Amino acid sequence: MAAVAAGGFLVRAFESMLKECGNKKYGSLQSAIQTYFDYWKDSNQLASSDVKDGSEKPESGAEKVATGDNHLSGAPSSPGESSTSATVSKSERITKVLVNAGYTLGGSLVEIVLNPLRLALETKNIKIVELALDCLHKLIEYNHLEGDPGLDGGTNSKSLTDILNMVCSLVGNSTPDSTILQVLKVLLTAIVSTTMRVHGDPLLRVIRICFDVALNSKSPINQATSKAMLTQMLSIVLRNLESDGVPSDSLEARETYPDDSMTASENLIYVKQKNMTYFSSFEGIQNLVGANDTKGLEVIIKQALSPEDRRKSTSAVEPQTMNAKLTDALLVLQTLCEMGMKEGNDDVTTRTRILVLELLQSSLEDVSSQKIFQFLDSIRGRLSLVLIRASVSESSILFQCAVGILSIVLLRLRESFKDEIGVLFSVIVLRFLDGSDLNKKFIILRMIERVCKDPQLLVDLYINYDCDPDAQNLFEKMVIALSRISQVTQNMDPKSSAASLSKSVKTSSLQVLVNVLKSLEIWEASHRVIGNKNADESAGEVSPGKVTDEPNSGKDLPINKFGDDGSIIDTAISKFNQNSVKGIQYMISSHLVDNNPTSVAQFLRNTSNLDKAMIGDYLGQHDEFATATLHSYVESMNFSGMKLHFTICKFLEDVQLPCEAQKIDRIMEKFSERYYMDNPGLFMNADAVYDLAYAIIMLAADCESSQKLSKGDFILLSLRSEESAPKEILEEIYDAMVEQKISLTGDHARTSKDILMHQILRNLNLSLPKSKSFNGSKFEVKEIIKQIQNIMDAQGRQMGVFYTSQRIELMYPMVEAVGWSLLATFSVTMGEADNDSRINLCMEGFKVGVHLTHALEMDTMRYAFMTSLLRYNFLHAPKDMRDKNVEALRALLDLCDSGSYALQGSWLAILECISRLEYVVSWPPITATVMQGSNHLLRDSILQSLRQLSGKPTDQVFINSIKLPSEAAVEFFTALCNISAEELKQTPARTFSLQKIVEISYDNMARIHLVWSRIWSIVSLHFIFAGGHPDERVAMYAVDSLRQLIIKYLDRIEPPNFNFQNDILNPIAILMQRSKSEALRRLLLNSTIQIIKSRGGRMKSGWQSVFRIFTAAANNDMEQVVERAFENLEQVILEHFNQVFKDLFMDCVNCLIGFAMNKCSQSISLKAIALLHICEGRLAEGLISVASPKLADSSTGTDAACAEKYWYAMLNGLSHLTSDPRPEIRDCALEVLFDLLDQRGNKFSSSFWETIFQQVLFPIFDNITKAGRQDFVSFGDDSARESSVHALQLLCNLFSSFYKEVSFMLPQLLSLLFSCVKKSDQLVVSISFGALVHLIEVGGYQFNDPDWDTLLKNLRDVSYTTQPLELLNDPSFRNGRYLPRNSSPAFIVASVDVYGVDHNREAASHTDGERSEGIGLSPEAAGIPAKPASLQSSQSFGQRIMENMKENLLMRSYTIKQKALGSGELTPSSPMKSGDHTPDPDMDQEPRGSTEEGHGLDIVRSKCITQLLLLNAVDCIQGKYWSKLNAQQKISLMEILYSVLEFAASYNSYTNLKLRMHQSPTERPPWNLFRQELFGTSIYLDILQKTTAEVSEELVKEKLQGVAEEKLVSFCGEVLREASDFQASLEETTNTEIHRVVELRSPITVKVLKSMSGMDPHIFKSHLNAFYPSITKLIRCDQIEVRDALADLLSRQFTALLPPIS
Repeated sequence: MAAVAAGGFLVRAFESMLKECGNKKYGSLQSAIQTYFDYWKDSNQLASSDVKDGSEKPESGAEKVATGDNHLSGAPSSPGESSTSATVSKSERITKVLVNAGYTLGGSLVEIVLNPLRLALETKNIKIVELALDCLHKLIEYNHLEGDPGLDGGTNSKSLTDILNMVCSLVGNSTPDSTILQVLKVLLTAIVSTTMRVHGDPLLRVIRICFDVALNSKSPINQATSKAMLTQMLSIVLRNLESDGVPSDSLEARETYPDDSMTASENLIYVKQKNMTYFSSFEGIQNLVGANDTKGLEVIIKQALSPEDRRKSTSAVEPQTMNAKLTDALLVLQTLCEMGMKEGNDDVTTRTRILVLELLQSSLEDVSSQKIFQFLDSIRGRLSLVLIRASVSESSILFQCAVGILSIVLLRLRESFKDEIGVLFSVIVLRFLDGSDLNKKFIILRMIERVCKDPQLLVDLYINYDCDPDAQNLFEKMVIALSRISQVTQNMDPKSSAASLSKSVKTSSLQVLVNVLKSLEIWEASHRVIGNKNADESAGEVSPGKVTDEPNSGKDLPINKFGDDGSIIDTAISKFNQNSVKGIQYMISSHLVDNNPTSVAQFLRNTSNLDKAMIGDYLGQHDEFATATLHSYVESMNFSGMKLHFTICKFLEDVQLPCEAQKIDRIMEKFSERYYMDNPGLFMNADAVYDLAYAIIMLAADCESSQKLSKGDFILLSLRSEESAPKEILEEIYDAMVEQKISLTGDHARTSKDILMHQILRNLNLSLPKSKSFNGSKFEVKEIIKQIQNIMDAQGRQMGVFYTSQRIELMYPMVEAVGWSLLATFSVTMGEADNDSRINLCMEGFKVGVHLTHALEMDTMRYAFMTSLLRYNFLHAPKDMRDKNVEALRALLDLCDSGSYALQGSWLAILECISRLEYVVSWPPITATVMQGSNHLLRDSILQSLRQLSGKPTDQVFINSIKLPSEAAVEFFTALCNISAEELKQTPARTFSLQKIVEISYDNMARIHLVWSRIWSIVSLHFIFAGGHPDERVAMYAVDSLRQLIIKYLDRIEPPNFNFQNDILNPIAILMQRSKSEALRRLLLNSTIQIIKSRGGRMKSGWQSVFRIFTAAANNDMEQVVERAFENLEQVILEHFNQVFKDLFMDCVNCLIGFAMNKCSQSISLKAIALLHICEGRLAEGLISVASPKLADSSTGTDAACAEKYWYAMLNGLSHLTSDPRPEIRDCALEVLFDLLDQRGNKFSSSFWETIFQQVLFPIFDNITKAGRQDFVSFGDDSARESSVHALQLLCNLFSSFYKEVSFMLPQLLSLLFSCVKKSDQLVVSISFGALVHLIEVGGYQFNDPDWDTLLKNLRDVSYTTQPLELLNDPSFRNGRYLPRNSSPAFIVASVDVYGVDHNREAASHTDGERSEGIGLSPEAAGIPAKPASLQSSQSFGQRIMENMKENLLMRSYTIKQKALGSGELTPSSPMKSGDHTPDPDMDQEPRGSTEEGHGLDIVRSKCITQLLLLNAVDCIQGKYWSKLNAQQKISLMEILYSVLEFAASYNSYTNLKLRMHQSPTERPPWNLFRQELFGTSIYLDILQKTTAEVSEELVKEKLQGVAEEKLVSFCGEVLREASDFQASLEETTNTEIHRVVELRSPITVKVLKSMSGMDPHIFKSHLNAFYPSITKLIRCDQIEVRDALADLLSRQFTALLPPIS
């Protein structure tokens, strides 16, 4: 609107009219103009007088224009003029109105102004008419005219209506173009004017005039102007309707939205708008739609539009409820629709319909208000009919306009046109998609492409039609039609226009299909983003970080530190809640806290109103001070005895985990370490706590969401290694979290809890195990559709109800419908000749499909997309590769770059393609096969493209691995390792993937340890595989790369009690153990040494693997490797003692033992044992901590128990060393072992002593107890036997030294000794009995009654089991078959003597000099030099056995003749020539009759030796500890002794000897057991004499003396009786055999006679009657020694009986 005064435009115009009327007769016009001039003059005169009076009316008029008030009637709005306006004349008012724009004419002034104009229009004079039209235009434009033309009763309605009709009537066929243009200008101004509101018929006439001009005018300007005016007019009409609206109570349409209280199925869709329908209720309409019967549809629509049917079926606006604007809009649109429904194919009708449709289209495009959508209920029937008729028109323009309007309906008006869309879409879209008209098909495709940009449209289309059983499946049919078009193949001239159009149609249809999929992806992503955004906003509301201005915000702090002023605390809290780092700095600078981590941690724990999120953010910082604060903060907590899930809940109440993954990881590592320390023995290490803590967090997130993680999935999630928590604990945690609904997010609302937990998982880049993914089965699709139909049924299936949804679940069936069709289309397209545009669309579709199906977890379809894309790259068949295959490969790499997160489950195939790509590009033989036989230029182009793709795009795939979620990253590494393994198997081996593993390992090393440990468990196995490759170059590359990775990883600080470093170094240890290559082993060792030198200061659990590596190096056959490893081990022990021995003492000990066992260097072995001794000293001195929870046990979690495990490691290692074949190492280990036990044994518990005996000491003698003679002898030389003897002696000494502590082990010790005693190997028996005797000698004084009972019981068992019963039962021993040729008559005796009986024992241990008579041959007597006395005195019994065995081994020179008669040896009294009994030097080598005979002789010999040694043990007991035995034990000892003696005496009886003497050669003595009998007789008589002579109340009480006396008398009498009887028979015969028998038995008789000489006189006297006959018979004996002994007996005993000689 112009803001300048209208001034005298009317005066000037009227003056021009008067001039034009000069010669013509327009009297009425002239009169009307003169009347106006009269009013004008009066107005000017009044205005002049007002100016003289100082009036400021023009200013007030200007003020009116400024205010813009266009609705006043002649009076200005200023307050100064309002008081005088009533008295102003008409002249004054017209002057004011016409002088200033914006004033409206009122009353009669309108007629004064309009009357000349009306008369001017009637003149038909062009100039006058144009002047009138110009004035009218200005009057309307300046808002001087106000009224409602066409409205009954409206302001100035008749005048303005008449003037408008007159203006419209000016248009005719003969009207000049300028006049028509002026008319259009006036009409448009009238319609646009805000004061002149045109309604009803005038409005329709204006529109019809514009139509006529647009259709019939020959002036292009007028045509364009009229069309523009029509468009603007329609827009204004509809805009007026929007501003005024439709009465809400007149419509039934309404909108509803999902309610949070509704269930999931109810939320799936919801009602957006309800509309009554015109024709969807008519029967048969769906059949007509399906058959595309447009005539039938027109009939139904016309019937629906009839007044009667409309009253029945519509809720359109009733006339009585319509206002003027609504009536205008309805009339205009109905008029346009009627014009659009004209029938006929003439040019005018067609152009009219086109113009109508264009106007409707442009008008509907500008509509934006929801009110107009509701109004459209009244015209949608007519509009549908217009579109249906237009669609069947032969005019492509008309068809295109109809399609354009349909697109607007779909995009903007679909809520109001639900039923109509069901008809129109089928009739227009689907019909022509299946038709043959390519032009219309192309138009439809362009329209669909346009509407598909609205994703919500596709969703609404599917819900309201495909899911409605009463409607057609519009979405599905559309997709099928598009797919069919894309796949169609037509045989036509490729150069024809039809072929070109056909290609365009195919390309467009494929484009539409891809766009549909892209729209669905956009819809899914937008709704997911909205959800995430809402989640983030809610999370922000949960933890806003705002400062609480409470005055007591520092109430938990000590007030005296700050005085009474708490403002510092409030400021500190405020700063901290805004920025944690700056807040801490302020606290320190303000002296609120001390500048140390402990003080800061205390402040954070004890101060209320601190933002928990900020606490977590600060504690997760990487700087040293914040890390120390974290440690102090967590260590101030006590988690002892608390369940882990409750502990995490308590911890997260105080600390909210921050947003950065590494910060969260640091906090969780420290938490896990603390919990592990506070609960020793519950977990293997802190790693197990760490893994389980994350599993609990993930379970908590799952519990807060709608998903449900099963117990089995949770256990699998937690069981990551062998050191994980027990299954029982996991089940308990799961039950507590799920059933008891334990939350880790405090008292937040449920929505906030879900948000917080999932935000934590997103920050950590972790993902929960997938719930059941959507596989697109028909059953699942039907379930979703059934839920939607149930909701529709709940609404009563009302016609015209429009549904919509915001739920992602709807994507499943929609993508299912599109996806498979798209894949089929892709398959056909990729099989055709190269077409760049279509191939590019296929690649774009592949990428979109993969993204969308991944987001929806439709794994089956995603795999189908990926499989197809992978198949089309043709890298497996390079000969057939074309440009489209290169594009497929390019799309695959693009997908890896932009959507790597969506490729889960396909990485193996993808990386295989990349490996093949590198193979094709880099290996000339394969490169030569690419497109073999094709055009050279094309082939070079393909190769160039492949080389480009193998560069940066391929590298980007591996670089992006760091962006992958945790599960995808693990899969990526797994796939890459598998590909690398296949590459390494090729010939020659390829290392492409191995190099990539190394590269991406560096990048992914920054992941949280939970994820990295899983990755490393895969990568490490592959490094082990690669390190064992037969090609040393490959193996060395793997080892060197492994070294670099380890050094890089060791930059990370490992918390205490974790096992990260050990895992990272484990591959080197395994390779060191397995590798057979010396070069590789040297490289492994050097790599380890380099790691130690560069990162030794950061090493913690890694030392465990280092020791394993050194241990493996100790087993190397190369001395240089062993020496280098040991040198570095020594250096490690010296430089890193505290680190090494704090938690890895046993590993170090095992390593030293490994070096001690090495076979290359004896000096290193000795040094290793020396270091073990040093370690033992450090442990004893308390320099090694034994409180590590790694060694704590839930039952015996004491420091002593932990220390004993340390001791056990050393003792067990030394025990193994005692079996070393090298004497120096063996002896050194023995000395160190028993020295350690002797010095430190007082610190050991009884249970540990039992362990030592069972697992350390007793196994030392396994070579004795488990081996026969041949095995034992082959074990080593004499030093091995000496070591065994020495070990037994040390064992017995140890037992004696710690008898009080280890007395309970006596049965086991005796069991060991006696199990050896029962062996058939003479050497084993001798060693064992020697140790037994030594044990008795050194420790018998500490034995208690149970100990003696045990000992005696074992002796009794041995005495029975070792009796040589074969001598009695086997006739071979009686006929001499086993007697070696040229052996001595006393072979068995000699054998016994050889194996170690010390014949000088009796002389040294008894005062009775005669006792030494009759005991075997001494070494000196046999002519063997004696050992120095000093050496002999220090030797044990077993050692002396060994000496005797070496000195007298199989004494072949021994004969009875050689024994001196005066020495008391077992020798015949008759002289014999020494030459008769010369031994055979090869006696033991003489072959026997058979193997069985030789074995029998060995058994007999062994048993005889055992019996003799048994007697020696018994003699030791009775000689030293007789007084300690009780009566029953003494009787047991007598019985044991008598059993041995009885067997020997029986075998040596006169009768048996005589029989064997007769069967034996004359020059040989018979088999005999004289040595056993003589030795046993001597001991037995000593015991009996001692017992009868002893004076003791106990003996009297137990009647032991009587028993002993009876046994003594019986034994002596029996021996004398047998001897005397045989002596009597000797006198009667001259048989030399009998003389020889008497001679052999005489030592036994002598021993008994001498014993009787010392018998108690009273006993002798009491039993003289029994003795006397035998004594008198022996007086005639020929043996001198018998007569001497008898003489002595008579002199001693009988002298006392005779009366004294007077």
